[in-house]
Amino acid sequence: MRAVFTTAIRYKVNAVCETPLRTGGAAGNTESVLRDSFGNAFLQGSSLAGALRNWLENNGEQKTAKALFGSQEHEVRLIVSDAVLRADAEQAIRPRLRIDEKNGTAADKGKFDVAHIVSGSQLDFELTWLGNGRDDEEIMTVERMLGAVNSGEIRLGAQKSNGFGRLTLCVRKRSYDLMNKADRAAWIEDRDDGDEIKLPENVTDRRVTFVLEGIADSVLIRASAPVYEGDQSYTVNIEENGHPILPGSSIKGALRAQCMRIVQSAGVRESLVNDLFGRGAQDGDNGRAGVICVDDVRMNDVKKQRIRRIRINRFTGGVIRGGLFAEEPLSGAVQMTISVKEEQDALCALLVYALRDLGLGLCNLGSDGAIGRGYIAVKRILIQTLDGRKAEIGFDQNHTMSMRDTDGLFDKWQKAWKECMV
Repeated sequence: MRAVFTTAIRYKVNAVCETPLRTGGAAGNTESVLRDSFGNAFLQGSSLAGALRNWLENNGEQKTAKALFGSQEHEVRLIVSDAVLRADAEQAIRPRLRIDEKNGTAADKGKFDVAHIVSGSQLDFELTWLGNGRDDEEIMTVERMLGAVNSGEIRLGAQKSNGFGRLTLCVRKRSYDLMNKADRAAWIEDRDDGDEIKLPENVTDRRVTFVLEGIADSVLIRASAPVYEGDQSYTVNIEENGHPILPGSSIKGALRAQCMRIVQSAGVRESLVNDLFGRGAQDGDNGRAGVICVDDVRMNDVKKQRIRRIRINRFTGGVIRGGLFAEEPLSGAVQMTISVKEEQDALCALLVYALRDLGLGLCNLGSDGAIGRGYIAVKRILIQTLDGRKAEIGFDQNHTMSMRDTDGLFDKWQKAWKECMV
């Protein structure tokens, strides 16, 4: 019986989660992550292969995608394993709240929790290329895909637009000439004697990056459950690896709500909000992904102040029994990173308006905005495209705004914005 391939190249990959990783749960359960028979969390090989294939197809490389990942006419040439997390990978829970856009309040049954693997966790997977002789173009394509994962251009798992799924990779490569006896033995024995390789630094995902710098004053991002100390409840903030976190999902939700207010007051078509942020399934369709990505904000050197409050009976005006509770709002420097796909001029204009309003104190992040929580003293917003064009918005202590647009980005986006008015 003749072999169907004479050359094999195996890439053994160790990955580190730079941001949280959402691997999905059994039967659609958001409060768990996928685990194998040994209890280890894992990302399905089909999910990993799908992300890689989608990247190729989005870059116009459909023919190569079919050759590597297979089609009805071609068998698979690239085998993708499951990505299994190390046994010490920690699972965490974040609370989420679905908002009714029509009235701005919590949707019916809109509170839910989402489980994820925390940043810093490690996982391992393999890519194996099979062929008859070497095909340098396909081999380079495999390494370009790994380079795109390493650079953050390809994110893995779910919740990618909320900042999840960014990995950095360490890759070992081993080539096998299966016509050679020694290589055949090494292939059969799966010897781990490959050499570490440097991945390509190609960038094809053209995005506009917005970086907001400022000081958060009295921000409260509640975790799933309070902590009880004696007869008092103490509301804790969301943390990851010991650091307070402003979740990308919370920031994105606040910006979405402000964007909806903007389009409604400006007389611009409301579909721009869904174009920017995406939307869930409705009327039997599968929904639509947005073009924005909002990373978590990790707060360092924060100041905490525990504040005690009481709940009041709205009918009697008296204190509710057991209504004494404590909160611990945070203050500290923040740097928020948001990216949007290029050539989305009207959507970039909408995001600029929302970030402007955040800088002017017209909207907040997190809970309890009605009592002054979650407002950001924004210093500046830096904007840059992949080809180096830049713009900047600055704010002083009196919320006076200044703009610098030497490359004409704002003018270009404003023109597209006016074309969307109804």
